Amino acid sequence: MTPTPQTHPVAIRMLKALIALLLAIAAAVHIWLLPAVSSDFAVDAPEFAYLRIPYLIVCELLMLGFDIALIAIWRLLSLTASSSVFSDAAFRWVGLIIGCISFDTALVIGLLAHNLIASLGPPILVIALTILTVVGTALTLLMIVMRGLLAAATAQREELEAVI
Repeated sequence: MTPTPQTHPVAIRMLKALIALLLAIAAAVHIWLLPAVSSDFAVDAPEFAYLRIPYLIVCELLMLGFDIALIAIWRLLSLTASSSVFSDAAFRWVGLIIGCISFDTALVIGLLAHNLIASLGPPILVIALTILTVVGTALTLLMIVMRGLLAAATAQREELEAVI
């Protein structure tokens, strides 16, 4: 199908450009920033140096979840541009986004639990991890609701197509 004004082709192109930028930034974070920060942290706080690798792995996994969610959003934008968002493929991509957000939220909960049990870092870290947990939970629930809306819209579209 050809793009229609209702599919907002300019907005979709702009969103894809922003996603590409975010993926490039995320690659830099994966490759340079996280390893550098973890090394500096191990030097600056030698009493926590044993946490360098485990926390680096968790942070890399968090970023991987973010990357995969961005790719899934890209695919949903492509489906929207081709006017085929009301398809089984859309449900798979939305499900993947829900999985990524849930996975990242679970990792943050793990970091929060470890931080609380081991009494690591300043109180602002606990506050930040708590806020991230709430945001991740809210985003997961929002995406579940959005998947329900997609299901309802798909059913209505199929019903309308059957009538026409």
